[in-house]
Amino acid sequence: MEILLKIALSVAVIGAFALLVGGAYILLRRPRAERKKGLLMIAVAVVTVTNVWLLTAPV
Repeated sequence: MEILLKIALSVAVIGAFALLVGGAYILLRRPRAERKKGLLMIAVAVVTVTNVWLLTAPV
């Protein structure tokens, strides 16, 4: 069961990185009307990394 948790957390961090890059791209390169989507993607990435950090922190 522990290996499954490690795999899930790794996938979450990779997904958060993809969200961060995509959000930054939308924020910088897309029209002004779509910039909220970029900010939301960055916010989701931050929340995901925070959740992974909290799950892996020692008790």
